[in-house]
Amino acid sequence: MKLINRGDVLQIRSLKYPDRFHRLWKESVVLQNDDPLIAANYNVEVLENGGEKWFFQGLAICVFSRHEWFNTIMLYDEQGNLNRYYCNIASPYQLDPVKKQLTYIDYDIDFVVDPTLQYRLADVEEYVQNRVRFSYPEMVLIEVGQAVEALKMKIELKEPPFHPDFAKYWYKSYLSLKRGDELME
Repeated sequence: MKLINRGDVLQIRSLKYPDRFHRLWKESVVLQNDDPLIAANYNVEVLENGGEKWFFQGLAICVFSRHEWFNTIMLYDEQGNLNRYYCNIASPYQLDPVKKQLTYIDYDIDFVVDPTLQYRLADVEEYVQNRVRFSYPEMVLIEVGQAVEALKMKIELKEPPFHPDFAKYWYKSYLSLKRGDELME
């Protein structure tokens, strides 16, 4: 028996090392309950660590791994075309099936990848500061470095989620679930 199922709604909770609340996406629907876990949200309410609330506009389909030290968010325009990928260097996720909450630790470095797979790194300075400020353990530093290289390789080789068919498939899966057909399980 699976702990969560396709169509279940969960919260996505981002922490900063070691366990400081960072951000919460209030409602995401599970598209795939395997590894990777794939969830989608549309115009979702987001709660920030200072208590501010705002709405993330549009469709985001998120790919989380229990093994890789990054997660990927595919962002779509109103016509359903992939607009960009946003990748967080982050711990593998943990799932609380009772609270229906997925949690990961964000390690600052982000990749912003366009549909042609050109990418840029963001927030590297934040990582450099925080690894000292919060005394990231050596194991975390190694995992983060390996994740940056692994993500670059996945992009260059067009491996999922960076293969063009991957984004299209999960967009169709989201629409299928929204319509209520279960053809794409």
